[in-house]
Amino acid sequence: MNITKTFITQLEQYINRVQSHYESIVKLISDAALLIGEQNIQLQQTVMIKEFWYIFAQLDEWINQGKIISQKLIEVNIIQYQQQQIIELSIQEEKNLKENVNLLNEFIENLEFLSGAQLLDINYVNPPENQVAFNKEYGIQKLDFENKCRNIIGYQRVRGDGNCFYTSFFYQYLKILLQNSRQNNRIHEFINKVNKLNLILFFNGQSLIKTQNEIEIKQYFNQVIQELLQNNSKLLEYFSKSNKIFYVCSITIFRNIVRSIYEEQKNKISNFLDGDLYEEIVTWSKECNTNQAIIQLLSQELNFQVNLYFFRRDGIDLEIYNQNQDLYQINLLFRPGHYQIAICQNPYVNCHQISYQQNN
Repeated sequence: MNITKTFITQLEQYINRVQSHYESIVKLISDAALLIGEQNIQLQQTVMIKEFWYIFAQLDEWINQGKIISQKLIEVNIIQYQQQQIIELSIQEEKNLKENVNLLNEFIENLEFLSGAQLLDINYVNPPENQVAFNKEYGIQKLDFENKCRNIIGYQRVRGDGNCFYTSFFYQYLKILLQNSRQNNRIHEFINKVNKLNLILFFNGQSLIKTQNEIEIKQYFNQVIQELLQNNSKLLEYFSKSNKIFYVCSITIFRNIVRSIYEEQKNKISNFLDGDLYEEIVTWSKECNTNQAIIQLLSQELNFQVNLYFFRRDGIDLEIYNQNQDLYQINLLFRPGHYQIAICQNPYVNCHQISYQQNN
């Protein structure tokens, strides 16, 4: 019991005690008045009698004011108690968050140790570079630029850690969802989908995610998404090398989104596969050797158009998946062994296209 509550209790006890005496006096006066009336006794209005009635009226007012003050103190104490509860809850949440972050750090350190990723001191997604840098990086000739790359005005380097396809795709996917969160409900549908996922992740055949890890990954990821909904310009910062927790949570979650879509829709692409892709999808730092088939499934299930710029030794192919000019578009650069992000000048591709279509 706090000091304020103790004081309120004592005050109420005093007020009740005074009120009890007051009511006893009122009864005595009433009985006396009745007796006086029956015996026709006449009392003179002396100064002392007038003073008694004045004090008596003040006593009644004191009791009423005391009750009002007591009630106000109770209300103030409730507010203070609620505020204290909020502060204590906030402290506990911060403590829980720190504990979760510590556990996530242990999970990530173990993952990096197993995969050797701690040796790569570069951002997961880097800031945009201009068209000149893109041309130099990919050795673009004038004819290629005019025909198939004319919409590309730059690119973003992506860390080559075996997760580059998932990083390149998910970064753009998340960016589109965040930038359009006020125009549609897709970001909330995405969050609901994430919360329902059963997270699975392997490395060298070893299962890496326990139940508590799954809870922590989802909680941390959702916390950052809520922050990004308030300021989506911070997305690139969260894909920098200093935010490995968010990166690991993101790629773990996206690999599992891909897994769930693959498990539900793999019959659509089974004729084009040499084997089951499940192990490749749920293994950390393992690229899928049949990403074109996965892109086809993702583009249809997530309802995006995906433009894949495929850099071969003898030229460039532009493959369009789920082609529809009304859809948001994800642009990927692929050179065998590595994916990066293409920055295009407009959402629609108005050039020679090679459509990648599968028969259902």
